Amino acid sequence: MNLVNIIGQIEGDAQVAYTSKDGNAKLYKFVVRVPNSYKSKTGKNEDDLINVKAWSSAINDEFALHDQAVVGIEARIHSSINKESANVFNEIIANRIMYLN
Repeated sequence: MNLVNIIGQIEGDAQVAYTSKDGNAKLYKFVVRVPNSYKSKTGKNEDDLINVKAWSSAINDEFALHDQAVVGIEARIHSSINKESANVFNEIIANRIMYLN
């Protein structure tokens, strides 16, 4: 089972990455800042910045995907590989987004 739950704060406004030919579906991309309990060498907590993509069907109100919005995200991880360099690339694909503020 491939299921991820994230709670964090959106950094910047979401951008439309793709619009379907009929215009009914949009793919949004944005970054979510998630607090991390790990402390750096300087003693500060480092936050994780996670790239998220979401189809408009997973979003209740696409206009609420704005800077500093606190969200809960139910998602899956999508992996792909760059065959030239053999690097694995992971991205989070949201199934559902809930606004917490």
